[in-house]
Amino acid sequence: MLTPQFLRPAYFAVLALVFVLGACGPKTPDIAFQPKAKWGEAKKPLDDLRELPQDAAAYIDKTKAEQPFLSAEAAKMRTEVYLERLFAPWRGGGNGAYARKSAMRSLSAYSRNLGYDESGQPRTKAWADRIVQNANLRYFANARRPAIAVANTNLRAIPTMDNRFGTPGKPGQGYPFDILQVSALWLGTPMLVDHVSRDGAWALVETAIAPGWVRTDELAYVDDAFIAQYHSRPFAAFVAEDVPLLPGPGKGLRAGVGTVLPVEDSDGVRLKIMVPVAGAGGRAETSPVWLTQGQAALMPLTATPGNVARAANQMMGQTYGWGGLDGKRDCSAATRDLLAPFGLWLPRNSAAQAKSGSFMSLEGMAPEEKEQAILRNGVPFGTLIWMPGHILLYIGQYKGHPIVFHNVWGMRTLEPDGTEGRKVVGKAVITTLRLGEIYPEVGPGRIMLNRVKGITLVAPSGGRDGFEPEGEAPEDGQ
Repeated sequence: MLTPQFLRPAYFAVLALVFVLGACGPKTPDIAFQPKAKWGEAKKPLDDLRELPQDAAAYIDKTKAEQPFLSAEAAKMRTEVYLERLFAPWRGGGNGAYARKSAMRSLSAYSRNLGYDESGQPRTKAWADRIVQNANLRYFANARRPAIAVANTNLRAIPTMDNRFGTPGKPGQGYPFDILQVSALWLGTPMLVDHVSRDGAWALVETAIAPGWVRTDELAYVDDAFIAQYHSRPFAAFVAEDVPLLPGPGKGLRAGVGTVLPVEDSDGVRLKIMVPVAGAGGRAETSPVWLTQGQAALMPLTATPGNVARAANQMMGQTYGWGGLDGKRDCSAATRDLLAPFGLWLPRNSAAQAKSGSFMSLEGMAPEEKEQAILRNGVPFGTLIWMPGHILLYIGQYKGHPIVFHNVWGMRTLEPDGTEGRKVVGKAVITTLRLGEIYPEVGPGRIMLNRVKGITLVAPSGGRDGFEPEGEAPEDGQ
């Protein structure tokens, strides 16, 4: 059990100090506050990935590095909201009708539009029929059993791990754009099981971000006693990637930024995390694991540019993964996980994230006007930049250009034969919104800046200003 000493102010001081002094990679020059170019002044196009340091800390105003952009009271309230939303599936809610309707719609859609497998071969009707039969939704069993993820797993649109890709050769249609992938679900994700497939291998579940199918061997059922014990603890969020937890096949069970688990105790230096595991009869138990404060931090971690930058650097250079495919992140998964340690809840997709704060429209502005509006109104490390199909985190400026952190698939191109293509980046990077402007096939006409619709301040508790984003472009990420 946690002792009163666990919550002493000295503990939090040590926690903050350890994370502040944590390894952040090699030192880079302080480049953020060079004299800004005059508005409208011609600027030489940047070669973003060669010129810009891939270190989020390089763009921080050093006088504000550890200055919170969220008050302690507001952070506490936001964390309460975060945990309330995360654990909502355990409180029940509907009768499973929404999950069933969503599952039936997906099965119907992919039975009509079969798509292609990973080798570019068309999927067959027999393939779809087997999945529909196994889903067994005609005999929808209203199981209504709360459960928890005991592995980093996948939320699927239909009960299969088979891929379903679009037309081979078209941009955004092949790997990694498996349209059946709804999201990755990290270890410890609460869920409500509504139905189990005919073969028992898949569960139709409700989660805080979406309904879908999860493999039953990667979840465990929870009862009232487990829920009461789990909820009685403070919670910690992981601030480092690839943290080893429990031994097992391959690299064993590991966790990364965005994973949220309860804390059982502390020795003043380390945190004793409660890791959910499957016990007898498929029921959830917990296994204690000691972690250093550089691996996990009590929620909410103070929302400062320095702390957000350190978490972003953990993801820097990671391979892009549509919908969390293969345990990787796309654009909205990166922003969602990045802000989790600070108690800032974001929905799963980019359009919904754009509504999660105080929104300012940039529509109708020229590219240079958009940049100036972002520099004037954006809060570095606390502002999202949205365009249909993509979301980015504003982190500062360089030579008069807004600088962003994002996990991006690629730049839209126009090939010599007139076809549309992609110049692939495929990883988490720091760029301007003019990424690719130096390439003739991209040029100033096809840069992301032209598609930016607005910015969202995620730290304020303000409303949504009636903002209704447009539909998304799947080839650019979720």
